[in-house]
Amino acid sequence: MGGKYCLISACCLILISDMKHILYIALILLLPIDLLSQDIWPSLNYRETAKEKPGLLFVSSLAIPGLGQAVNEQWWKTALFGAVEVTAIAMIVDYNTRAKTGMRRTYRYGDTNWSVVGYAGWLHGYYHDMGRKPGSPNVPITQLLTPEGLAIYNSTGQFPSPNYVNATDWSMIDINALRELEKNSIFLTTGREFSHTLPDYGSQQYYELMSKYPQFGAGWRDWNNTTNDMNLGVNGMPAMFLTHSDMSANFNDLFRNGDNMTMLLLGNHIISAFDAYFTIKIRNARLEQSAFLYPGGGEVRLRLSF
Repeated sequence: MGGKYCLISACCLILISDMKHILYIALILLLPIDLLSQDIWPSLNYRETAKEKPGLLFVSSLAIPGLGQAVNEQWWKTALFGAVEVTAIAMIVDYNTRAKTGMRRTYRYGDTNWSVVGYAGWLHGYYHDMGRKPGSPNVPITQLLTPEGLAIYNSTGQFPSPNYVNATDWSMIDINALRELEKNSIFLTTGREFSHTLPDYGSQQYYELMSKYPQFGAGWRDWNNTTNDMNLGVNGMPAMFLTHSDMSANFNDLFRNGDNMTMLLLGNHIISAFDAYFTIKIRNARLEQSAFLYPGGGEVRLRLSF
């Protein structure tokens, strides 16, 4: 056994940069196929060798859908598996390219229109108004500020205003103090504690939660305390919250479509492999006849062998 690895379809992997999809497709493309071993290719007559070794057809078709069907001279199947392969790969690339573009656009929209400073200032007021969990302590607003934020507060006498520049805004808020305040805040409609604390800046959850849970609605640029209300749920959210939510849903749908196409690609390899294997096994089937005579009678036996 030569132990050679077939990389015939490696170009597909280059086109699909997402690691999850690479792992999926690597399972079916990077298989140890002994196509170059001396016992299989002594005369480079692949077709005749494959007809004698159904397992070779199975593995070959698993790596390249339609190859086994071509050996079996089933040209319409070859075209069908090839068309599915090319279409699935093209759609995977297209869906994931558009999804990543949409994701970057969504993240930029959040970066320029959501501020941790705006959210922290609103939360402190909400907490001390009616949103405090029973038994929770008073929290000075300065407790939410870092030395940079405190310097602005001391010079202006007011809580810093949002800049919607993340490097600036995040440098002014003590994230641990903010999260402690969130843990002690409740929904006025249910009396339940907040379900989430603000994730780290730049994380996937950070961009997801800012337009998924109404408790983060006050961080948006167009939040208005007189017209918006976190306790009304989505109905109380500003337009930017809803826009970002729609943008997030769109690129996530594209990623899911890409996953579905990956499963189609995987199925195409598997179905092609089994089809090539059983087709050649049936063609190689032999009907053997044997007759037995003995005193008083006899019998004829038929045996189908593969």
